Amino acid sequence: MSRTRLRLDLPADSWLGAVSRSFPDATLRVTGTAAADDADVTALAVTGVDRAGVVEGIRDLDRVDDVDVVERRAAETVVRVAGPPPSYVAAARRAGAPVEPPVEVADGRATLAAVGDRERLSAFGRRLAAAGATVESAGGDGPEPVLTEAQRDLVRAAIEAGYYDTPRRCTLTELAAERDIAKSTCSETLHRAEGRVLRWFVEEEFGADASAADRGASGAPIDGLDDGCEGDAARGSEATEVPATEP
Repeated sequence: MSRTRLRLDLPADSWLGAVSRSFPDATLRVTGTAAADDADVTALAVTGVDRAGVVEGIRDLDRVDDVDVVERRAAETVVRVAGPPPSYVAAARRAGAPVEPPVEVADGRATLAAVGDRERLSAFGRRLAAAGATVESAGGDGPEPVLTEAQRDLVRAAIEAGYYDTPRRCTLTELAAERDIAKSTCSETLHRAEGRVLRWFVEEEFGADASAADRGASGAPIDGLDDGCEGDAARGSEATEVPATEP
């Protein structure tokens, strides 16, 4: 059994690809798709500045039957979409290669991980190509990257611009303008990237056993770094232009 990571440009007739291309600053995380009597139902979380616009954009698509807002959170909106399954779902079903959630989609490009033997994974790739998707490998059985592609690109740009230097050579406003994204999107993306790097560091430095012991002692998992403080940290980063992880 193998696990492979793929990046694919969703085909033009994909509702998921269409809405993500219409709102390139948004990120759509698909957490699952289930078959129903009338249509498949896809659950996804929308992050970014214009989340309401993304939801309305999905509603406006002829290929979508229904859209329900399940929950509005500080940094994301969770929705339920009834309609055709994303193209990778149909391909995975036919090839017998399960796709691990979440699938992250931004500007028409999806990043996903599929599991199966070599033959099934090859069949999955062929079916994706036949459906009109452009597919490239993002890695095999190795560990999952700490940062998403979008987070990695922005962190690299921030370092090169001097955003993390002391004294700082680039403000959050300047970084956002250079990347042609909203200031709030820039702040949120950096904050999430910083959180991932911190969790990765703690796990690597202290190991899984130490992390479990810490959870037992404190009563909160490491993921709790975001719980209850993510909104304040993100707002602080945006308002003062001091990254949330900087002491």
